[in-house]
Amino acid sequence: MKKAVGIDIGGTYIKAGLTDENGNVLKKCQFPTMAEKGSREVVLKQIEKGIEFALEGLKEKPAGIGIGTPGVVDNEGTVFEAPNIPGWHNLSLKKVFSEKYNLPVVVENDVNSITWGEFLYGAGKGYNTIICITLGTGVGGGIVKDGKLLRGSKYSALEIGHIPIDYKGPQCKCGNYGCIERFVGRDYIVERAVKAINEGKKTLIYQLVEGKLEEITPKVISQAYKKGDKLATDIWIDVGICLGALFSGLVNLLNPELIVIGGGISQNVEIMFETIEKTIKERAMKILAENIKVVPSGLGVDAGIVSAGALLFQKY
Repeated sequence: MKKAVGIDIGGTYIKAGLTDENGNVLKKCQFPTMAEKGSREVVLKQIEKGIEFALEGLKEKPAGIGIGTPGVVDNEGTVFEAPNIPGWHNLSLKKVFSEKYNLPVVVENDVNSITWGEFLYGAGKGYNTIICITLGTGVGGGIVKDGKLLRGSKYSALEIGHIPIDYKGPQCKCGNYGCIERFVGRDYIVERAVKAINEGKKTLIYQLVEGKLEEITPKVISQAYKKGDKLATDIWIDVGICLGALFSGLVNLLNPELIVIGGGISQNVEIMFETIEKTIKERAMKILAENIKVVPSGLGVDAGIVSAGALLFQKY
């Protein structure tokens, strides 16, 4: 069975592993990205550590090395820019590592990579057209349309976090107004809880952090929701309505069969998924919305590694 090295580059950690063509992770490791050092050479060395770990003890030649990275990536494996990694611009990761290891190297934007992995092995397996988004500090997205990854003329289709849902809405970090990220990004979910507490609303969230508002996270809000807390429930319902409004437009545009939501924020929040589906059915064209499913990621914590390896196993 063919094997591949999968490298998932994040702003904080680089995750690396050896995968097979069935989407199994055979071994894995994690190293600090060290982006704070401000040197691309330091980060490249960390990636090398991950590759060396994956290749160690491997007797047969692998299919190659798959790399998922933040930023805009072209068809030649060059990263044009990645704001969270200093010096990560006009960098041909494909050239660097194909020359060093004499192996095929495929480089893709991290969320595009995860979308492809979900399509092949995860929640999207067996479907033809899916939308995949990740919820975290920001909001990323990817599309597989009719079995092909949609990349766009500038290799960055579905910058979903910066699609406006309210043209009079609050200003986003990107400079635009009313972007979906401004409503459902990590910092803004936390901001909503802090504001409500400061306005005197009673909530388990306050008790869970023992009054230390700076320790509120989406995970804490989820814990409160699981205990039946009204404020936490209202927050997740509002997030669901905002995402549902966004997806209604995408459903009308792309007619997907499935929407996959990944990222730490999305885990174990049933009310959010229920509200998204309900809002889509209320807002999108009936014939397009009636069979739509909204589900959590199927690949879990190894999504980045599996998906990077998947870039080697089927043409996307």
